[in-house]
Amino acid sequence: MLRLLLPAVLVIAAVIAIRMFGGGSTVERDGLTFADGDLAQALSQPGDTTGIRKLSEFFIDDRTPCIAFLASDLSGIACHERGGWHLRVGRNGVSLDDPAEVAATERTLRQAAGAMTGQ
Repeated sequence: MLRLLLPAVLVIAAVIAIRMFGGGSTVERDGLTFADGDLAQALSQPGDTTGIRKLSEFFIDDRTPCIAFLASDLSGIACHERGGWHLRVGRNGVSLDDPAEVAATERTLRQAAGAMTGQ
């Protein structure tokens, strides 16, 4: 039993360490995932930035701005609330040079955005 438990504990510890110290594009606060670093900065600026393509910008509840985006390390939908860009939908990143991968992820995110706005 210990033989099986030890590898699982090591994997969990590695994931936690990467999230805490890896300088990634997200951070956990109060049990929620928020954009961090370059991603947070890119979402706050108008237009696309290097490595991040904004698919659509919309409002939920007529007051909360949200952005569907594609990036190489993380794609998703983030809404500006609770003091930052809260990642409401997260997907694996995509190669922006792969049209098929971009199209598939874009379809999924546009559907999720439509569900969020009731369309």
